[in-house]
Amino acid sequence: MKSILLRTVSFLALAASFALPASAQCLQPDNLDNTTVCGAAQTSVPQKPFQQAALGICWAGCAVGPTAPYTVQWSAPALSNLNSAGLASCAWYTARVRLLQGINVAWDGGVQMTYARTWVEANTAGTANQVWRFLVNGDLRMASGNVASPCGIPACAPAFNGNMRVTGYIDYQFDCTAQVWRRSWMLHHACDAIDHVPGYPRAGAFHPGRSYTWVGPAAGFVPGAGATLEAGVNVTESLRRWDATAMPARCGAEEPIAVASITPLAMTCMCGGGPSNYYQGILNANGAWGTTISTFPGAAPFRSFPIGSWTNPAVFPGVEEVRWNFNEATFVDCTGVGRNEAWFGVTTAGGDTAFSLSSTAPSVLLPLTFIDQCNSVMLPAGIATRNRAFRSDHILNLNL
Repeated sequence: MKSILLRTVSFLALAASFALPASAQCLQPDNLDNTTVCGAAQTSVPQKPFQQAALGICWAGCAVGPTAPYTVQWSAPALSNLNSAGLASCAWYTARVRLLQGINVAWDGGVQMTYARTWVEANTAGTANQVWRFLVNGDLRMASGNVASPCGIPACAPAFNGNMRVTGYIDYQFDCTAQVWRRSWMLHHACDAIDHVPGYPRAGAFHPGRSYTWVGPAAGFVPGAGATLEAGVNVTESLRRWDATAMPARCGAEEPIAVASITPLAMTCMCGGGPSNYYQGILNANGAWGTTISTFPGAAPFRSFPIGSWTNPAVFPGVEEVRWNFNEATFVDCTGVGRNEAWFGVTTAGGDTAFSLSSTAPSVLLPLTFIDQCNSVMLPAGIATRNRAFRSDHILNLNL
């Protein structure tokens, strides 16, 4: 506790005296935290393209299967949904992702990037670094079948013109002292019980005992490692909505969380044999302006799956676990409008000491289990979907 307090004090002193260079995107709030109840907001959080060594993972049931090295290329995110006046939707972006094995392109496709949140990290040297998180989904198209995955061609891809829907996230970190960018990310395609479930497009029996993941950076990553489970009561961070009834979509301001919780249920395996390492729980959240997230009869509970852990403290994101998560829930926004939705996201646990970054409130220490989700709907109608690419108009940010 003493070391945490000392780091908190030293970080706050550092932040208070930090002189922002004109070229740096650092220690800058995203302007989504105004205090107008159910009010509108606007942000732009541009990021840079990059190339990085990555790791491909095949899952045999719920156990780690074959792995293989890849190279990933992410384009710079572009603001999406320009209207006739050239205005872009708030906090929606598109990017191109290419996964290569050697010189061969294995997957190539466009992804939707939904901006989730930003925060500040203080490393052991007391350096301040800002992180921006985006939740990602989209169709990757198989470009070279013989290197598609470490265990061959996913059986679903040929059935859908070579396309495979992935969900996940990407974190961009800017080092305020060294003036360099770092990134960590994960893309996942789950087994049939989740990503080809009946009742939605692309339903079917394709790979009931297989799931597929790509993650970066590859350095120091151990597939399947990590035991942090999402459980407890949360009173930090926020909920957010978009008005997507007309383009360009407009962000709502971040609604502070009044209370949220994840109550454990059981451990299981959704994908056939192997360890029971799919964690299940019940997620509920209440916002300070009246928004609620709650389960509905027959809904899939909150589920998370351990993708693995980075183990090298010298490589971003440091010593940190990553889990893929999913659930179904009813979202009733602060205006009283509600609908049942599927949600996809990520949990990360560990890494450097983290602090909130707000234009309207003091920085506070954040618990290091970050849970972020966005809803899976077809807009503007808001029709729930689970097996195809989607845009989101609801965001959930929790820390436990």
